[in-house]
This record gives sequence, structure tokens and C-alpha cells, in this order.
Amino acid sequence: MTYTIYNLAEDCGVSVATISRVINGSDKVSKKTREKVLSVMKEHNYTPNFFARGMNKVSMGIVAVFISDIANPFFAGIVKGLESTLQKKDIRIILCTTNNDMEHERREIELMMQKQVDGFIIAGSRPMNDTNTEFLKEVSKKYPVVLINSFIKSERDEKIYSIRVDEKKASEEALEKILPRYRNLYLFGDESWKTTIDKEEAAFEVTKKLGIPFDESHIFKTKHDLSSGRNAARNFLLSKDIQKPCLLFCVSDQIAIGVAKELTEEKISIPDEMGILGFSDLPLCTLVTPTISSVSQHIKDFGEHAADLFIAALNGAISGEKDFLSEYTLIERESTLTIQ
Repeated sequence: MTYTIYNLAEDCGVSVATISRVINGSDKVSKKTREKVLSVMKEHNYTPNFFARGMNKVSMGIVAVFISDIANPFFAGIVKGLESTLQKKDIRIILCTTNNDMEHERREIELMMQKQVDGFIIAGSRPMNDTNTEFLKEVSKKYPVVLINSFIKSERDEKIYSIRVDEKKASEEALEKILPRYRNLYLFGDESWKTTIDKEEAAFEVTKKLGIPFDESHIFKTKHDLSSGRNAARNFLLSKDIQKPCLLFCVSDQIAIGVAKELTEEKISIPDEMGILGFSDLPLCTLVTPTISSVSQHIKDFGEHAADLFIAALNGAISGEKDFLSEYTLIERESTLTIQ
């Protein structure tokens, strides 16, 4: 049988309200009562149900920041932007990694709630089968939750906010500018993520608009890392019906760099035979040969804006709007043809 706050109150001979004051660190409880409550809590190994708590707790000046992959340079830029802004407000970061595991993400959030953090910032795209959507909405009723690069529709009593690039629109604009130089398109990405689906939809719409053939056979599935990009490019080159010249639209820069490495070793002419377009504009894009064209998300600024949004949410300074769009810029480099 679960030991509840009501059992605790009864064993201590006090009200549930008094128990709540002790848990929340209120100074309106006598030292004797506080010591008794804490002693009984320890005796019964009682852990507060944080979903049942209100927000009237002492601010700890700590935010839990969740990223999916610590090796991904995208998140390094995001965290740098977050820290530079949050430190000015004396807010510290606890960094948590999920490795794209939704169950692990849930367990870590529950653990952070026990540590009495002030809220959560969660960076990265959400999976198509996001099993934590309702959980995060429930968490946001008690803690501000800021999503970076993703969006979850929420109700009025749910404090869940998003800052993101409109990746579908950004992809459309980039493809409309570069694709006419090639007239053939292939896409590399992981369809288990929402941001990949946004880019796929952009590809279908732009190719239809330009009268360029494009279907599922033009999509090559790959994870978001260099080696996976290389493997995907290797499989692509084994295809018998590649139409050249063509543009290879990679949904992330890591994929794009892996693809470029494989094409270069196979003596494919970049950008004449095959152009490569990435997304995010990681610093690595300028350090490889050829340099990679990419849609810049202004990553450090992205993190700074997310920090500002979290601070505003923490102070109750946001009303109405919950979904905020960040700027993007197409950066053309050596991996794509220039206009003759």
C-alpha cells in the first residue's frame, strides 16, 4: 500500500497543509514540527508527489536542460547560448542527456522534480511516436517547460512553450532557390523525427511546384551522424536510376558531411554532378572540403532566445502566445552550384 501525504499528516498529527509547508520550505512551521515531519518522512521513505504540488515553492535558481545527444555539435551551441543568458540571472543548469530514449527522458524528468528544479528546457526534435507528450503537458501544469526546435500544442493551464525554426518553410525557400540549378532531388533523413517529416513535405511541395519527379524512392533513410550519412551515400550510389545533376538534401549537417566524405572518396564531382545541402549550419560546415551549404538556425542565438523565454515563463511574464518562431538564413558554400 502506498504511503501518501494523508498518511504522513495523520502519523505526524498535523494537517496536510502543514506537511505541504514543510516540503516547500515555508518558514511558517515551527522547528519542532518540521523536525518531526522530516523524521517521519525518512522513516517511511516518503517521496512527495510533485504533480500534486503547487508552484508555491522556494526558487532554487536551477533549470534542468535536456539534450538527446551530447556528441552532436548542434546541442553544444544551444547549451552555450542558454548558459550565457541564464548565468546573468543567476540560474544554473543541470544538463541531462536522453540518447533519444523517451522512457529515459521521463525517468530523468521525474528525478529532477525531486531535486526541486525551477523548470525544464528540452532541446531537439520530438519523435513521431512521442510517448511523453501527455506527461510533459502534465509536468507543465506545475513547472515551466520550454521546448527548443519542437512543438507540443497545450491548453491554457499548461505552461509549455516552444521556440523553433519553421523548418518546412525554411526548407521550401532553400530548395526553391537551389533546386532549379539541378532539376533532380534526393533526400537523406530519419523519418522517425518530426523535423524530418517537415523537410520531406517541403521537398514534395517544391518538386511538384517545379515539375521535378520526386517520390519515396528518392528518400534514403539514415540516422543523424557522420557514419550513417556515409553509409546512406554508399547505398545511394548503388542505385541504378540516379539522375544527374542532382541535389542531395540532407536533413542535418552531420548527415551532409558524411555524404560529402563518401562522394569525395568515390570521385564524384561536388557540386557539378551532385550538390549537397545541409540544415542547421554547424561550425563543421566551414571546416570540411568542400564547405557545406546549409540553412542556418543561428544556433547560439537560438539558445539565448530559449533562455529568455524560460526566464519570462518562470516570472509569469508570458500571456497568450506559446509558440515562437526563430530566424533562419540560407548559407551557400562550395557544395552547391552558384548561379551562372
